[in-house]
Amino acid sequence: MTQSATKPDFERIPFGSDPALIGEIIARDGGLILTGVIDQADVDAINRDLDPLINPLPLGNWGGEIAEGVQNDAPAAEPGAEAEVFCGMRTKHRQHLLMHSKILRDKVVGHPIMAEYVAQVVPGRTGMHSLFSSVAIEIHPGEIAQDIHRDADYMFDLAGLDKPNTPHYVVNTLLAMCDVTEDMGATRVIPGSHNWADYTDHGDMSQTIPATMKAGDMLFYTGKTLHAGGANVTADTPRRVLSTSWTFPWAVGEEAWPFIVTPEEVKSWPKLVQQYIGFRSKPYRDETPGLMWRIETRPLEEKLGLDD
Repeated sequence: MTQSATKPDFERIPFGSDPALIGEIIARDGGLILTGVIDQADVDAINRDLDPLINPLPLGNWGGEIAEGVQNDAPAAEPGAEAEVFCGMRTKHRQHLLMHSKILRDKVVGHPIMAEYVAQVVPGRTGMHSLFSSVAIEIHPGEIAQDIHRDADYMFDLAGLDKPNTPHYVVNTLLAMCDVTEDMGATRVIPGSHNWADYTDHGDMSQTIPATMKAGDMLFYTGKTLHAGGANVTADTPRRVLSTSWTFPWAVGEEAWPFIVTPEEVKSWPKLVQQYIGFRSKPYRDETPGLMWRIETRPLEEKLGLDD
């Protein structure tokens, strides 16, 4: 049973607009396009940073890893083959992007206005959220469309957040690293689906609209909004976007950052990014410094000398 009429397009709002406006649009539609997050020169620079890491990857690299984990874990999980198809047989994924691009850290993820946008959606004090993931997703020609889903669907169920009037566990962003067209596999979204009463209803493709973007634009949406990666029906044009998402300040994300970068390395990173990836203590009641994630009762950032 369908529950939402298809909108003709997303609201397209310049990056830097009033956070309250962003919050209003998200509450109504579940997603929007932020235009001009970075310019073409910065897009090119980030791509130069990431090309050596993404280009050599085999197609379908992420699906095989996920499938292996599914087969060895919860018995109710989907079969491995389905996990591989969901992640993409002709799609490349690369994690830990922040450590490879200063521009991405400073001008996008660590931008103060981004912290305000996140706080409009996910509960928690501005700038104190945890990074849930930072992944490059490159859809290649011949890839089929994903199944429609909500990000962190299982976590919504587990925490009892699978209802429209409950807190948003995740807010996600997709930063376009090229002009993204529908034929290239633009992410397809069902606007308003975050407000559906029945979260077991995943709708159908006829209700979706494609998130077409210019390079440097960003799709900003709540994890409760139904969406799917589109099919790439071009002959020779991959679609690259950078997916960055945030969750509650005290929640764990997909990437174990403290085990892959050192405190010395992150000293030069924006404090916001240090907070996001677990190099500063975490709050549970909006306090700062946070009372969680400490060493011998002292704030983690103090013990690591990040403010020296």
